Amino acid sequence: MKRNQNKEPEWYWTLGLHDAKIVSVTTKESGWNPDDNYLSLKLNCKDALFETDIKEIRFFNFKILTNDFDINLLNGGWWLFDELTEEDNCYMLEFEFDTAKCLSETVKLIFKRAEVIRK
Repeated sequence: MKRNQNKEPEWYWTLGLHDAKIVSVTTKESGWNPDDNYLSLKLNCKDALFETDIKEIRFFNFKILTNDFDINLLNGGWWLFDELTEEDNCYMLEFEFDTAKCLSETVKLIFKRAEVIRK
């Protein structure tokens, strides 16, 4: 993770999620509270190299920066690598994954905060 400061956020998976299975991806939109909009990635981390206790990651107030990206490509994929940066009170996550059809893809998203749900 690259940041202006050297400390990762408390919720960040510092050891990495390589080989975590992306079980499903969903979005939640709240018409009355935009701060409650999020992208949810449900994970099966039993085969991940390090962080094996993460069940779900929610990215609040997110926007996908990758042009014409279909979030359904994440369903059934495998997490490979990520890089997290912070700037102007926002985080940017760029991560590489293999799709269910074994094609490597990269996606960039920005978000205000994240919630990591562990077992």
